[in-house]
Amino acid sequence: MPTRKSVESATEGGAAVAHADLEILFARSAERLLRATGAAAVLALARGAGGAARVMACAALGPEPVIPDAKLLGALAAQAGAIDLGRPSASDPELAAARLGYGAAVAVGRVDGEASVALLLAGSRDPPGAVRPRTLAELGAAARRLEGPAAASAALARLGRLDAEVQRLDRLASLGELLAEIAHEVRNPLVSVKTFLQLVPDRFDDPQFRERFREVVADEVRRIERLLDSVLAHAQPRNGASSGGESALGPVLESVVQLLGQRGLERGIALEVDTPAGAPCVPMGSDALRQVVLNLTLNALDATPAGGRVRLWAGWRGGASEIRVEDQGPGVPGALQERIFEPFFSSKPERPGGLGLAISRRLVEEAGGSLTVEDREGGGACFCVRFSG
Repeated sequence: MPTRKSVESATEGGAAVAHADLEILFARSAERLLRATGAAAVLALARGAGGAARVMACAALGPEPVIPDAKLLGALAAQAGAIDLGRPSASDPELAAARLGYGAAVAVGRVDGEASVALLLAGSRDPPGAVRPRTLAELGAAARRLEGPAAASAALARLGRLDAEVQRLDRLASLGELLAEIAHEVRNPLVSVKTFLQLVPDRFDDPQFRERFREVVADEVRRIERLLDSVLAHAQPRNGASSGGESALGPVLESVVQLLGQRGLERGIALEVDTPAGAPCVPMGSDALRQVVLNLTLNALDATPAGGRVRLWAGWRGGASEIRVEDQGPGVPGALQERIFEPFFSSKPERPGGLGLAISRRLVEEAGGSLTVEDREGGGACFCVRFSG
């Protein structure tokens, strides 16, 4: 009985797993050819990462045969059916170089002018120039059986490459939009600073102007700093979300209410917190969790009119730990309940969007949770942070 060898392909991005079934088919076909023709070795050759040749399958009675150059795939694609590598019709230099002990070969599938895979056969019964017709017939039949699966695999690989390119272009488009928004946000404070600078020569001796100039420039510079901090946090949020251990919900919610309580009073909005006894902990660092709750509460205060109420709740719900931030604003239309988590998205043309919700969702998801928005019973919106288990 012949000994059988199967060499796993060295492909990128887990492609070896995707082609596992195809490689099994080629391995079985190689074994069948070995038995049917009495060959010493049958090799299935494909192009691997970086353009180098790789062995998809190999069946051999003795040592593993020499692996030909991947250029053979292009040369074989021009040949019709199985060929004797020693015949005058196979005088192409690439085919001649492929002999290396092989007597016959056939292309299996053709993509972009070259064979997807090549089947090569070696053995004393079928030396180059004297390959038996029966062997060529067996080799051709094997290629026809494998043609469909090989073409499907090549098409899937091509679709995968196209999908990766589409994703890359989509990321570039998103980056362009992001940069346009950042430029818009930075330009506004720069205009204010520029306006004051133009007035300096005429009004420098006015102490009130100088004081106002100092305040405006300082405020606008801080505004730019906050924007850049937000962009950096969105691009690479702190790892406290996933590596900061657990956080008790009650103290985090209480600290946010204490921090924003005065803002609520100034706007005539009641800020309430409800953390039942035994409120759970969540697998998220306290700094990251506080940032999320702070962002959600600030949004809720902005959405709620004077005389309204913002409620923070934490506890168990449906077998999961939850934080709910409820407001009494106009709510979020169903069509926008996903878009509001996009960077700089705003449903109000007069008011530019920001990064708060985008950063919050990313922090929560890195900790294994989810952040969603839904309609609040009685009107308004409810943002829900949920950790299952």
